[in-house]
Amino acid sequence: MPTPTDTHIHRPSGPPAGLLFGLTSALFALLILNLAVFDDLRIDPSAGVLETFTKPQHLSSLVAVLIAAGLVAFKHRSAARVAAVVAWIEITAFTFFHVIPLEVGPSKPYWGAGMGDALQWVGLLTIIAVSAAIVRVVRRSSNGTVIPAAASLPS
Repeated sequence: MPTPTDTHIHRPSGPPAGLLFGLTSALFALLILNLAVFDDLRIDPSAGVLETFTKPQHLSSLVAVLIAAGLVAFKHRSAARVAAVVAWIEITAFTFFHVIPLEVGPSKPYWGAGMGDALQWVGLLTIIAVSAAIVRVVRRSSNGTVIPAAASLPS
């Protein structure tokens, strides 16, 4: 006679790899769109593509998200944790650079004297929302490891 412990299926817990990869890929695409469409290249006519994408804050952000997406794609055991850390860094950086209404260093606040337009705010809010979704997906897992999407389905 089967007991509840005999019929329990052990499966790894963690965010589905497909969902986490989709979110990190979306974040990467949004960062590129932010530079090319939402903000920098659209607003500043003197900005060049190469110099915009190679600014330290932009380049480090793009590389960090690419690394996180690569780790998720290859199902590395630290992928979910790295993705969550990168997402928190993006939330913090975009909040510092665009939400806080004080101009400090290279920050470009979207309100106050530097008033951002609707497209800039859409880019900012979507980047923060996707980053928050990454954090939420990773937090739902108990151990922060990525599992294949098929294994995450209930049996």
